[in-house]
Amino acid sequence: MPTLELDRGDLEPHDEKALRSLSQFRIERVATSGLAFEEAYAALFAEFGERGEIERREVISSWLDRGASGQLFDRDERRVDWQFHLLVARDAAGTLAGVRDAHVTIDRERRECVVYLAHTLVLPEFRRGGLASLFRAAPVALARRAIAEALLTVADTDVLVAAEMEPAELDSPPTLVRLVAYGRTGFAAIPPFALPYCQPDFRDRSNATELARPLPLLPVVRWLGHAPPVTPSPSPLPARLAAAYARHLYAVFATHCRAADLARPLAHALDALARSALDPVPLVPLPASLDDAAAFAPLTREATLRHHLPELASPTPAPR
Repeated sequence: MPTLELDRGDLEPHDEKALRSLSQFRIERVATSGLAFEEAYAALFAEFGERGEIERREVISSWLDRGASGQLFDRDERRVDWQFHLLVARDAAGTLAGVRDAHVTIDRERRECVVYLAHTLVLPEFRRGGLASLFRAAPVALARRAIAEALLTVADTDVLVAAEMEPAELDSPPTLVRLVAYGRTGFAAIPPFALPYCQPDFRDRSNATELARPLPLLPVVRWLGHAPPVTPSPSPLPARLAAAYARHLYAVFATHCRAADLARPLAHALDALARSALDPVPLVPLPASLDDAAAFAPLTREATLRHHLPELASPTPAPR
């Protein structure tokens, strides 16, 4: 498999763990379906499958088999260049240490690039060693290359690093730990009242008749070059980039979800953004520690669900 070469310039300058991990792990790009894909997908599914937060195996396999790149169209029929990357990390012995998949989408005319961090998994025995930082840096490095391939420059292109996070549940430590991890690296949340974002229903619904059940998630972003790595007051986000978050991600989802299942949750999110009349949109800082109860308060499931579609108002996630 081709190796993705990262260097010190791709990492946060003071992230010593990440700098050390450069020599401990190699990042490989899974280019086709096969044994490496099966190993990577099995690891991701074990982590995300029960929550309904990962695409079906055949979807990701089809992306790889079609070359993992191409052109998509968003809701407004705007052309978006697209690349999909499935990355695995291995230690010196070749043992699987983690998996990351990400999408890079570029609207050349608007000079907007969205780096969608779809899933990241560091296997338990390799945690707290800097690999998570490598996995955050790798998609950004790939985005810089994609921007150059599009004959644009990073200096005149807005780069939005985008992730989806579960709302905070105080009795579910993993939801808190993940928010803190992103908060410590400069990410902030688009408030749900401004962008009540849902991940669409990823199940095979080709013959379904019941209502699709999207999954309410927090839109978590970092606008490269505009927000300090850690700040109590992140730079507000232009409304066009908040909209790009939803438009670009849903252009990716349209490669495997029915248009009828995408239209309503996407419209709900973008209509709420328009009604808010916020431009720029103030971002909500993510907690920097597990003890920061005040920072978790606006990010809880109870606090966010009231902004979503009526059928999603229950604070307990419905089975999918």
